[in-house]
Amino acid sequence: MTAISRSRGRRAVRTTLAAGAVTLGLAALTACEKPSPNAHFTLGTSTKTMETASDCHGHGDGLGVERARACMEETEDVHSFSTEDGETLRVGVDPKVAETGWLLFVNGTPRAIDPSFNTYRSFDVDELYAASEAAGMPGQEEDAFGDVVQVSVAQVTEDYDTEALMEAFQAAQMGDLEAFDTAFYGQFEGIWNLQLEQKEH
Repeated sequence: MTAISRSRGRRAVRTTLAAGAVTLGLAALTACEKPSPNAHFTLGTSTKTMETASDCHGHGDGLGVERARACMEETEDVHSFSTEDGETLRVGVDPKVAETGWLLFVNGTPRAIDPSFNTYRSFDVDELYAASEAAGMPGQEEDAFGDVVQVSVAQVTEDYDTEALMEAFQAAQMGDLEAFDTAFYGQFEGIWNLQLEQKEH
């Protein structure tokens, strides 16, 4: 073997090793990304299981007001169900979500402000459609969700305080939206969205 061929061989080995190192480095970075807990939505015999969007779970920390609002109002790439009258939507969450508690929203409006600590609940689809017609929260843009009914699960942080939220809501009626946003949207750790549309007959 000539000196030139040996040199080329060594360069080829170094190139292969470098490429392998880059691949391993990228794999390590991917492995460091924490998967979010899942939410499970079931209608009839169809179930959709999903993680949050990559930037819509705080992994132990609150999302912050702006991020939480943006995640809840996200309508692109959201799973959907076509529904009929009288159907039931079943919502399940991972135990980690139930541990801190979660709220159900319809077009950005909570069905209740006291968090659920159950891993499974059922909701009448007709009631969700009716709730969407009256939906609206302080500071929320009109027609934020268009013609669809957007159902959202919001995991709350351990610091979520219903009494403080009620005081902030009263302040919001007087124009102090910042206090309300902090007490409410500022205490969300993760958000999952689903859209409902009525079947055309």
